Amino acid sequence: MPSSDFDSWFADYLSQSQDEIKRLLRDKAAVRFLIAWSLLETSCFHGFAKGRELKRHCRRIVEKEGFSPQPLMPIVKHFHDRYQDNKRYLNLMHGNRHPDMKPLLDRPVDSLSDVEQVHFAVSVVYRYRNNIFHGSKGVTSWLAYKPQINRCTQVMQALISHTAQV
Repeated sequence: MPSSDFDSWFADYLSQSQDEIKRLLRDKAAVRFLIAWSLLETSCFHGFAKGRELKRHCRRIVEKEGFSPQPLMPIVKHFHDRYQDNKRYLNLMHGNRHPDMKPLLDRPVDSLSDVEQVHFAVSVVYRYRNNIFHGSKGVTSWLAYKPQINRCTQVMQALISHTAQV
């Protein structure tokens, strides 16, 4: 039977110290990201996001549901610029190779279609999610990426809000 103390259980589960878990749970950016991810999967990806299906979902959201990425362009541009740096890109990918992301980075951001812009932004969010839940990154490194995590949360908020209105 798991411990009734969530912080202790979570620390054990993530192989982190309880102090690090307390820091994480006090930080609203991380908690907001985790909550938004749960809502995004449910509302935009029919319950479970899979990397190979992201493009299909993004195409549906843009082409069939009318989502415009224009309000997200500062975030899309930020991430596009950020991951031109190969070290940052490899850190984001954390050993995985997302077949559809690298070609988007190889083109100027302004040449990307609306679907590609949304797909790129969602792919970055998905990679952050994977690095948080499945990567070997500790809680300390999660908090070091707080500005990026906040941008990911903004992307999720826009998609969740749009889907709720459709």
